[in-house]
Amino acid sequence: MRSLSDEERRHYRDELRAGRYSALADAEGFDQICFALEALGLRLLGKQGDLGQYKDRIGSYARHSPVLKELAETYPAGFKPFEALYTTVRKARNDNMHLGAYARHATTAAIELCIGLEEALMVGVTPLVGHVMVKQPISVEPWQPVAHARQLMLMHSFSFLPVRHEQAWFLLSELALARFLNCSREERAIRLGLSIADALGCLPGLALTPVVESRLLTVNTPVVDVLRAGQAGDGPTLWLVIDEGKRENLVGVLSPFELM
Repeated sequence: MRSLSDEERRHYRDELRAGRYSALADAEGFDQICFALEALGLRLLGKQGDLGQYKDRIGSYARHSPVLKELAETYPAGFKPFEALYTTVRKARNDNMHLGAYARHATTAAIELCIGLEEALMVGVTPLVGHVMVKQPISVEPWQPVAHARQLMLMHSFSFLPVRHEQAWFLLSELALARFLNCSREERAIRLGLSIADALGCLPGLALTPVVESRLLTVNTPVVDVLRAGQAGDGPTLWLVIDEGKRENLVGVLSPFELM
């Protein structure tokens, strides 16, 4: 079997993760997971095949995942082994039946399989922030209206939005926005139309949480350092990843979700 470099492991991990996110948003995303599995299988086998032919090669990595092996043996009611999940996905792929309860069952199995394989692929790889962060982050500017920030939060289920204001980084939280908009209908319409900068000066004003310099990360920050420094309950758990050369440039964001 062809071994994978660290860069390849991260690449296929990201492909599986993208497929999983797509499937979580829409059951039609099942196909994207299959594409990611097939790409991984092709790389490991070294020639074109199908999911059945790729099974043993992918399974050799799957055994490194506690979720797909040890936990599946110890808690069979809560976790399914690689064999069962992979078989479900392979049959659904071959049958091309992506409707109703069958589709939901297959998609659930595919998502569980991805979670295990993503973990397995990263065994032995020392992760840096740049390897796990969310790239192309969404942020808001002080001149943009409060309504725009609200729309982004509702559309993407964000808990925080980064804001660059007066040469410093801040986080706008969903709680702060909810408090600011808790007013009469007439006043709410006015506040939604204010720029974020103007909203800060209202009484009561829109509250931004400052991000201290020590909590700003770079792509080369080891993940172990991030977790070691983080404390439960010490403030917003969204880390901002900035360009080492230009600290005003936001290159990514990181939350505990990506580190689990």
